[in-house]
Amino acid sequence: MKAMGRAKHVAKLAVGLLLSVLTLWNLHIGFYQMGGGEMHKLVLTMVFSGACSESTIQAELSSSGISECLQPLGTWEPIDVILLVVGVILTWTSLRSLFSNQRRASRTERQGKRFQRIGMLVAFVGVADFFGMLTENGQPLDAGDLFGFPLMGGMSLILLTVALLFSLLGGSLRRRDQSHTSGRDSGARKFIGSAERHLGGDFSVGELRQALMLDAFEDPFQVSADDDWGGAVGRTCHYCSGAGCNQCGFSGSLG
Repeated sequence: MKAMGRAKHVAKLAVGLLLSVLTLWNLHIGFYQMGGGEMHKLVLTMVFSGACSESTIQAELSSSGISECLQPLGTWEPIDVILLVVGVILTWTSLRSLFSNQRRASRTERQGKRFQRIGMLVAFVGVADFFGMLTENGQPLDAGDLFGFPLMGGMSLILLTVALLFSLLGGSLRRRDQSHTSGRDSGARKFIGSAERHLGGDFSVGELRQALMLDAFEDPFQVSADDDWGGAVGRTCHYCSGAGCNQCGFSGSLG
């Protein structure tokens, strides 16, 4: 199962890198070369719909000198922003999953993260629209063209509002999961003894033994039964068998 999970993350990483690289390549280098050697960007929406093929582009160029399937390099469209953001998110999440040692997230936490990622994606599109990256004339999209009536702020404000709502919903789900987890942990802490509660969360075996005062219950007939070094009789340190450690001050004996 662990190997299958790792293979899934590797596949997500490959898809994310492929989407990011192909999108940026199409934007800044281009996939179609004109007769004079000039490179052009492909309109991905028309390519994915099957409206653009090599023969179609050649026929349009021969008849009018331009093709609706081609755009100048650096021209952003909504599909370009979406593909690039999806590629970056897939790459980042798969890298985190491959190289982090965090606990497995619960279903509620995964849902919260999913809503936050969708909100981030919508926010990227909204910011791109605000700066006019989604239109050829460099102007934000007109919300009235889509809804049939004028709206204040245009599409960028609507998209950013939707992104904020998704982010708030995701954050609420993640906080609910964290409060549930902390409540479960605090319930388990009820069974911790008084000595462990006094010592805190990180303590050694020697510190626990001292807190429980177990040294007072040693068998006096076995104390230093095998010690013949001629000094005062003492108790051989249990933690290092007389070799010396922090518990006995590196003396080998508990005195």
